[in-house]
Amino acid sequence: MLDPGGNIVTWPAPAKALYGHEAEEVLDQHVGVLFADEEGGESDSLSEEFFEGPKAETMEFEHWHRRADESVFWGTLTLSPLWNEPGHGYAAISRDTTTTKEYERMLERQNDRLKEFTDILAHDLRNPLNVIEGNLALYQETGDGEHLETISETTDRMARLVEDLLRVARQGNVVSDPEPTDIGNVIETAWQSLPTDSRATLDYETVGAVSSDPDRLRELFENLFRNAVEHGGDDVGVRVGPLETGFYVEDDGPGITSEHRGEVFDHGFTTREDGHGYGLSVVRTIVNAHGWDIVATDAQTGGARFEITGIDFLS
Repeated sequence: MLDPGGNIVTWPAPAKALYGHEAEEVLDQHVGVLFADEEGGESDSLSEEFFEGPKAETMEFEHWHRRADESVFWGTLTLSPLWNEPGHGYAAISRDTTTTKEYERMLERQNDRLKEFTDILAHDLRNPLNVIEGNLALYQETGDGEHLETISETTDRMARLVEDLLRVARQGNVVSDPEPTDIGNVIETAWQSLPTDSRATLDYETVGAVSSDPDRLRELFENLFRNAVEHGGDDVGVRVGPLETGFYVEDDGPGITSEHRGEVFDHGFTTREDGHGYGLSVVRTIVNAHGWDIVATDAQTGGARFEITGIDFLS
């Protein structure tokens, strides 16, 4: 319960359970003491001006909230005016809506990926269609079979593009039914996807179990391992290890230049003439589908390092 000025006047057991504060720590404090707005600028602001005059309708405010142990959660605060109580005031209900917020963010990421797909289709398919149309017209004029060969090669390239796009789209579905996954077992299986004649080496430091789609997690590692070999050579050294809220995959290859670091996860981006540019795009899509985050940086060896974070380990 809040008084007309927004100060906390009652602190029942559910509030203590949610925030961890004893009553004497928060009574007579402004309700804003529960917020952690510095965590981000997404909050619906609840300023002290809100309490300058009486309100007639129930209102909801979304904020980052901070518990007594300094942990934070995304919460919804509902304020309902009380007109029949002496002195007026508000009934306040706080709900932890972190899970809902994370799901909304995953949907936003999927919408971003969908826009990228449409951009790719508009750009990458229009060009080969123009090639086909032009060569078909030339064949009709000249009867030269070389134009048919060009058409055939172009349609093959279009088929590969569509196949790659479908693969990325399938991996982008939000993981709705995760299961406990031993990362070590996934890595062992993914490493076997490299060519048998590869001399690449793997150094693995144990990473805790996670909740994931193991098939998609395996493809994530397969793409990172192939990326290391493609850019670092058959004898590249790969290392996988734990982070506080995730894990990293790094290699001792040439690394990623600073000018390209912000583009490596973009659909179709590649620095190789024979590359299709979808490997790391698939990686980012799988990461986002799990609600995690990924960044590209430098390894201490000068090679490429990918850090996947935002993971709640199971052990």
